[in-house]
Amino acid sequence: MTIREKYPENIPWDADSKLDQSKQIQWMLTKGENVFTFTRSQINDKYVYIKKNKEQKKAVKEYEARFTYQRLFDEGYLLAAVA
Repeated sequence: MTIREKYPENIPWDADSKLDQSKQIQWMLTKGENVFTFTRSQINDKYVYIKKNKEQKKAVKEYEARFTYQRLFDEGYLLAAVA
C-alpha cells in the first residue's frame, strides 16, 4: 500500500504572479540554524531554486519544490519573505 501526499496548495510563490515581476523575492524557511531559501526562476517559471544554508543553490522543478516546502513547513520551519 502506498501513501499519497496531498498536493500542496497555497504555496507563497503562487501569489508571485500578482506581484511586480521585476523584483526577485525569496522565501526563507528557518528552524534553529538551518535556513532553506526558495527563489522562483525568472527565466522559466517551471523551476524554483532551493538553497540550504551556505550551500550552492539547486534548480528543481516547481512541483518538487512545492512538496519540499510543505514537508519543511510541516516539520516546524517558520516562513519569512525577503524582496
